[in-house]
Amino acid sequence: MMAVGRFLWLFVAFFSCMGPERNPNKDPYSLETLMFLEEVLLDVWEGEESREMALSRLRYVCRNQDTDDGYLCYTWGLIEYKRGNYNESYTAFKKALERNPGDSLYKNLLRLSAERSNNLEDLASRNEEGRVFSLFSESIIACRSEAKRDQRFPNLLLLSKEGHLTKDMLKRGIISQCVSKLSEAEQLQISSLVKESKTNYSDRMVSDRVKADPFSKVWDTSFYYKGSEPKDGVFFSNPISEAWRKLRSAAKTGNEPEARLALRTFISEIQLAKKKGRSEASLALALERSAKLLLEQDPVYSKVSFLSKEL
Repeated sequence: MMAVGRFLWLFVAFFSCMGPERNPNKDPYSLETLMFLEEVLLDVWEGEESREMALSRLRYVCRNQDTDDGYLCYTWGLIEYKRGNYNESYTAFKKALERNPGDSLYKNLLRLSAERSNNLEDLASRNEEGRVFSLFSESIIACRSEAKRDQRFPNLLLLSKEGHLTKDMLKRGIISQCVSKLSEAEQLQISSLVKESKTNYSDRMVSDRVKADPFSKVWDTSFYYKGSEPKDGVFFSNPISEAWRKLRSAAKTGNEPEARLALRTFISEIQLAKKKGRSEASLALALERSAKLLLEQDPVYSKVSFLSKEL
């Protein structure tokens, strides 16, 4: 597992050991919110009785105490979607978007839950963006259903005329499969209208995940979500992450002076992060404790494990 992956798993363990009073209506990624969510999630998966009580609490907090980020409503929506309660998930994602209207992840989940819960008409009535999302879903449904095959071309043509289809969509994915079911003349008409995408959706997905991760406040999580470490000559954007990268590199070769210097930089940046706010302080403390465990127990750091005494 990559070093950043080890850090993220250790964070979870440390948060479960920290316990100030819970007040989940503050910072969306505050320690109180994370503790509240941990408790809810544990109860959700423990059993039916505890699950319903936990979801009741989460629904109440979403409707009455969620932050501007909509994170708690988003969590409620995900749980309900996984359980197959699509009407509930649709309500939850609507609430999340009310608090954070620009979040593309919330928008996509709202569309999917609207599709599953037969709420596409309601979605279309919300705003212009909702109309477009609804049209996308209706097009996909028509492509999957022989009974609605007559709706395929009109829907896809409208999407292409309005500039919502791109050349990438015609190369792969569900839209590409839909278009392939049209006649040659219909395909030609649509392909003549589509343009190159202005958005790299792979990068967009990484960006959305990084944005939703509370640890991004103190750690460069982008490479974690890309599933890779930085290549030679590419560095972490976060100074804490970069300091740890240098320490790890020095540890592999047993370069004690470089490892010690990197650790001192790491500690210095940790102290700066702790001064930024309560949430950052909690996350930085988790990083610090995780670093100590890695130095003491991870074979990668065996040549410089003695440095754990400095933490």
